[in-house]
Amino acid sequence: MTVYTGCVPAAALGTIGRYELIEKIAVGGMAEIYRARVRGEHGFERQVAIKRILPHLAEDADFVAMFIDEAKLTAHLSHPKIVQVYELDAEGADLFIAMEFVDGVDLLTLVRQCRAEGLALPQPIAVHIVHEVLDALDYAHRASTANGAPLNIVHRDVSPGNVLLSRQGHVKLADFGIARAARRRYETQTGTLKGKYGYMSPEQVIGAPIDHRSDVFAAGVVLAELLMMRRLFTGPGDLDVLLMVRDVQLDRLDRYGAAIPPPLRALLDRALQRDPADRFATAGAFRDALGDWLFASGQRVTRRDVAAFMADLDRSESEKMRAALLAGEPVADEIAEVATLSGPATRARKLEAEQQARVGRELFRTTPGLEDADDSPSDDGIPIVFDDAPSAPVPKRAPTQLPEPGDAPDSLGTFDRTSPLRVLYRIGHHRLDGLLVVERGDAVKEAYFADGQPLFVRSNVLSERFGEYLVAQGAITADQLRRALALLPHFGGRLGDTLVGLRLMRPLDAFRQLTAQVRAKLVDVCTWTDGRYRWYAGRENPWPALPLHLNTFEILGAGAAATPDRAVSAWAARALDRRPRRARATPSRLDAFGLGERIAYVHAALDGATTVRDLIARFNERDRLDVLRLLRLLVEVDLAAL
Repeated sequence: MTVYTGCVPAAALGTIGRYELIEKIAVGGMAEIYRARVRGEHGFERQVAIKRILPHLAEDADFVAMFIDEAKLTAHLSHPKIVQVYELDAEGADLFIAMEFVDGVDLLTLVRQCRAEGLALPQPIAVHIVHEVLDALDYAHRASTANGAPLNIVHRDVSPGNVLLSRQGHVKLADFGIARAARRRYETQTGTLKGKYGYMSPEQVIGAPIDHRSDVFAAGVVLAELLMMRRLFTGPGDLDVLLMVRDVQLDRLDRYGAAIPPPLRALLDRALQRDPADRFATAGAFRDALGDWLFASGQRVTRRDVAAFMADLDRSESEKMRAALLAGEPVADEIAEVATLSGPATRARKLEAEQQARVGRELFRTTPGLEDADDSPSDDGIPIVFDDAPSAPVPKRAPTQLPEPGDAPDSLGTFDRTSPLRVLYRIGHHRLDGLLVVERGDAVKEAYFADGQPLFVRSNVLSERFGEYLVAQGAITADQLRRALALLPHFGGRLGDTLVGLRLMRPLDAFRQLTAQVRAKLVDVCTWTDGRYRWYAGRENPWPALPLHLNTFEILGAGAAATPDRAVSAWAARALDRRPRRARATPSRLDAFGLGERIAYVHAALDGATTVRDLIARFNERDRLDVLRLLRLLVEVDLAAL
């Protein structure tokens, strides 16, 4: 959001509806914000904030529907720590929301002012601010309609720019515009693309389902930044930031958070867990833990303390500007100098990357006849990954790790006797480390595992290269891929960065596509009914790659679901008259396959007395093959026996 520091005269701004526009406060990618006033009888006057859709978006029916949903959603939230919505209205083509005007600054501006003055935000005040944000979130997460139906709200964009501080010291959470609620008719793609990458949760980054604990993570990020007075997740490019968030890399917190008391750091670490199950269960629990820390440390913070700190900061800034003016010195915009809250080295890397990207984009625009690079790393099937490795060529072989023709595998077999589902299950269940080589016809894939989870999958199948995969998914065109490969040197030799730098893909889309591409290679193997495999225990991945955090059991579930009808029918023909019995399994073990409740139902039905034929007769014809897929998976992973 770009903040406008000057006040545009009211006469130049006019009116909208019954509101007189006084000052443009901010403009973002979707809407512009004005300070306005409404007048009534007997000299009544009230200041409000007007949020108006930008003209080019007012013609987008889907966006208008989303904007209306935002207003309706926020109107359900009546809480002193949430910016209130008064009304939704339209004047001609202008659709706008009238909402509470907060006379003050947002938290990002406050932190920038502190940095410009060389001050740190006092720890008790930082904790108090996040405590109040969590109180607002706890209310929103538990909010329901007048009929008592839960709204299931997740804010999804908890960040300093959306935390407002009034001059009286009140803390208010704003902009539920990308909040996800079950009642919303329109949702952005995965509900995250409009969010700020450095404040996403790991599950948002990878596109997994999210709940209120995603906001708990974001609140932890905000608190960490207030205590460090620096960004927690920052890097030269969006993909670097996404990687840091996904892996919850807390190196900067370790480096710059030495002054954080250990008990408070323990609360931060809990809020910033990668697995939502390991975080505070609710925003209220995190809020109460921070309140307990303030009490235990003898700190009592009220809105008056926040207001006093803001007033002192304003006085210091005013005196500094007055002294500069009296001395005849130019007044520098010191706040802008620290706008990123990142260090100078990071800013320098960003500038260098942006310059290279500008050169690459200009070449892409002006040179339509670009040809593929002759020695592109994708030519031998190795995906180009989004890592921090230098842009040196990817090695063609790594003899110390890859099997040579004479190397004896630790185990081997054929898929007509042992299914790929069983082979992968054994690796995941026993948490094995090593290399799995699978072959079928001319297709060869090498999959490296650590602790039973896939780290990297290399394939010689042309369609499984990252670039070709993106083309097949419709993410880019074949011509865009050809030209992007020729410009790799301008983007560190990394295809993902190249596509993002050329603005052919959004960072989050590119990031998720890479994970999906590696996952798809193994899901495909799960569907094989012929071919062979070799297992080499202890082999480490020699190829440059980033950790993907893929789950072997979820891949097994997807692979079982993708098994062709013919293969399922052939398996069922041999099992129809058998009486499968279930093995003991916890609900979490069944949930690990990501197949919903039906797998638990099928598992519970395996009583050792009912035949497969009788079992599938309980379902309508269109569901029977899916039930057989579930049964086959349960047998292959030793949760059922025929």
